[in-house]
Amino acid sequence: MIFTLSIECVRGAYLQERFSCLAEVSSDMTLDELHIFIQELAEFDDDHLSTFYIANSTRGKKIWFTDTGEFDEEQDESMWDISLKQIFPMGPRNKLYYWFDFGDDWIFEIREKGKETTPLPGMAYPRLIHREGPTPTQYPNFEE
Repeated sequence: MIFTLSIECVRGAYLQERFSCLAEVSSDMTLDELHIFIQELAEFDDDHLSTFYIANSTRGKKIWFTDTGEFDEEQDESMWDISLKQIFPMGPRNKLYYWFDFGDDWIFEIREKGKETTPLPGMAYPRLIHREGPTPTQYPNFEE
């Protein structure tokens, strides 16, 4: 099945303007694959630690995904192997967050939009549907 996701950069040390994307992804996509996809969308260098969590806002009470799979204590797999179909659907107020670079605090809010759909024959996923705003600048050039 296919999920339509809204991915929006909601915080970052150098975030100047709203940056958001709408994308179609396989429900089998893992958090590791989503991490790589967001890195590509934002045109970031994948050179810092990252994690995912669930909350109703960036400052709300967090349900952490950890590399030991503590999202679900019965789970034997790593956080990075958790698929989106294990996460979605969530409660109406909860959202998935991707936190990259714990110093510059880049946070992306990920929400499922609409219902699952059937993949189109011959279509490659993940697939970017819409992009809004300039790509965030991970490392701006500061004039001395």
